[in-house]
Amino acid sequence: PGRGSMVVMVLLATLAAALSSMPASSITSAHLSRVKPLLSATLQSIKHASPADPSLWLNHWYPVCFSALVPADGLLPATIFERPLVLFRDESSKIHCLADQCPHRLAPLSDGRLATDPETGSKRLECSYHGWQFAGCGRCTKLPQLEGNKSVLSLYDANSYPITESQGITYVFLGDPSFAPSVVAPNVPELDLEDWIYEQDYMRDLPYDYTTLVENIIDPSHVPVSHHGTTQGNRELAQPLTTRVRASSGTWSGTLQLGFSGETEVPLHGSNRLGLVQQKAQQHVCFTAPSMLSYKFSVSSGDACALFYPIPVARGRSRILVRRGRNFATDRQMGRAALVAKHLENNVVFDQDMAFLRGQEARLQALQPDGWGSAWRSQSTGDVGYVMPSDADRFVISFRKQLDSVANALPWRSSPSPRTAFEPPMPRRELLDRFEQHTKYCPACTAALALTNLCIIISKTAAQVSVMALLVTLSSPSPPALPFILTTAAGGIVYSTALLKAYVVGPTIGALSNILAAAPLASAVASLSTLALLRRGWLVNMCAALTPLVTAVCAAFAVGALETLRARFIYTEEAKQLQNS
Repeated sequence: PGRGSMVVMVLLATLAAALSSMPASSITSAHLSRVKPLLSATLQSIKHASPADPSLWLNHWYPVCFSALVPADGLLPATIFERPLVLFRDESSKIHCLADQCPHRLAPLSDGRLATDPETGSKRLECSYHGWQFAGCGRCTKLPQLEGNKSVLSLYDANSYPITESQGITYVFLGDPSFAPSVVAPNVPELDLEDWIYEQDYMRDLPYDYTTLVENIIDPSHVPVSHHGTTQGNRELAQPLTTRVRASSGTWSGTLQLGFSGETEVPLHGSNRLGLVQQKAQQHVCFTAPSMLSYKFSVSSGDACALFYPIPVARGRSRILVRRGRNFATDRQMGRAALVAKHLENNVVFDQDMAFLRGQEARLQALQPDGWGSAWRSQSTGDVGYVMPSDADRFVISFRKQLDSVANALPWRSSPSPRTAFEPPMPRRELLDRFEQHTKYCPACTAALALTNLCIIISKTAAQVSVMALLVTLSSPSPPALPFILTTAAGGIVYSTALLKAYVVGPTIGALSNILAAAPLASAVASLSTLALLRRGWLVNMCAALTPLVTAVCAAFAVGALETLRARFIYTEEAKQLQNS
């Protein structure tokens, strides 16, 4: 009854506004026919409006990050629905989450530090502004400026949020804490089975909205085209996809009526590591709102899944967690180099989507600045939204229709900002900032970047020293002394050994080949072997020059290759180059 009354009132208000400027005697059927579209448009907007109850969205467990990313002795800031958070571990390694603001003067707690109580050994989060300290439950345990005759009140506590861990992922509950125990965190039952493993965990922050992200990852038809040039895409494989939506309500979480399950058949990329050839596979797709999408499929070797966890960060900002699981080839787990190589490939994949998803979002908001994209429907103004004629778009259509019914309750703290369809694009250096979006959070990629930088320094030093040794050899009128030759040979051997031990070198990551890295070592062995057999003057000069020459050339090539690899952790245009190939 309340909703019906609201509809009637809005329709009457619309009619009154449309007719108020006309004298009663002059109102004709022609005037009324002009009013009819206004009433129709108003009724449509009411039909697609949703109750603005933020608990629809807040009373759920939201993934924040992979648990392994929460440091043992540090702080990890995060944001969900424009609510700044800070995560940390206590003395027993349990993860806690507080609002990222000190109740004193709202300074970000994530700029603070972990302090240890010298008597109890308990860890406390200390604000670096005035030294207030907080336990994992948010209770203020130390207030240095408080006079001795005053008590520490609950008013001084920081806001805390319930935390749970499931299958290596940390979740936070932003809604009414009393509901948290009755709400189940997202879970993939297969990953708890003994014969299943999961790997390739990857996290990235993205400069487009959560709704745009979900729409993108539930659309398998874009993969061959958008991700051409990677192991996941080949535009020649773009084809009709049979896509069926099987159910919706069975995937709904609580009162949030958003989600679906279905099937589609898509080409799978091959994997030499897992012994898979490129093939088509029937995939079972399930989007459990708000934050889990699974693609499950079977191949001749067994069963596998690709899991995506979309996270709403802020308007126009989102985060995604990606994971793969399987119950075959479980002994072929990724080493460090393979994991880094996969993360670099994932960087390319997300880079390839970045520009056009930002552009799509801007154009939707230009048509209707509502913050979620209801303009996908054709507008009463005549503006055309999405045109989706094929079965491949069924998942997107299902998601968009459901989103229209619940999007008014999205609990953003800011209003949507009007955007123009042709606003200047985000600078590509910011758009594709892999370091800020991924590398700085990822221990594997951070370590690989540090190792790459170290190899660059070693290579530059080796190049400079080798050039000087070569100049000394060539400018000397007499053959170099044996100690000098032995020293240059030892330098080449040490340099090659250092490169060959670095896991960023070799075919897995592909920045620098083992053959090139081993060249100085091979030249040093050849020079010393030759000198051991023949000690003629011209031959001594040649052998003395060989190792410095090869080392200098190898080091110069290595610097270029390693600097290219370093850029892949920070910023590069390789995605655009692949798309244009």
